[in-house]
Amino acid sequence: MFKIITSLLVASVLSACASVDFGSPNTYQRYDVQRAGTVEEATVVRTRAITIEAGSDNSGLTSLISAGVGAFLGSQTIGNGTGRYIAGALTGAASGFVSQKVSQALSQRPGIEIIVRKSSGANVVVAQPDDQHFIPGEHVLLVSTSSGLRVTH
Repeated sequence: MFKIITSLLVASVLSACASVDFGSPNTYQRYDVQRAGTVEEATVVRTRAITIEAGSDNSGLTSLISAGVGAFLGSQTIGNGTGRYIAGALTGAASGFVSQKVSQALSQRPGIEIIVRKSSGANVVVAQPDDQHFIPGEHVLLVSTSSGLRVTH
């Protein structure tokens, strides 16, 4: 029964985090396909590692569902009489807590902050996932689309 509880908890957390979009320079949004954007040449001035945190579902729905399922299964499989209610409350609280922490950890991704100098002399900073690596002095393309600005080779 422990395996069932664990499986339900993991499935609910992963399904909630599966749609997290971190804005990769290698991925285009559906509304950017076959649309004009602009491209400028630029030179990398500096880069640094960052952490990107995706916007989370603040409703807590995943944690509530996990807590409810954990409480129900805990009360059905552990203890008798009043013990089963205590077991249900404890497993429900634990399931909700674990679900919240796992969801929080999965909503973070390593990223890179890139400062580039455009041909006009203006500096621009772009934060994006670290799908591509850049070094200072490298010539890059600054791509602007309706979903934002990205740096690419």
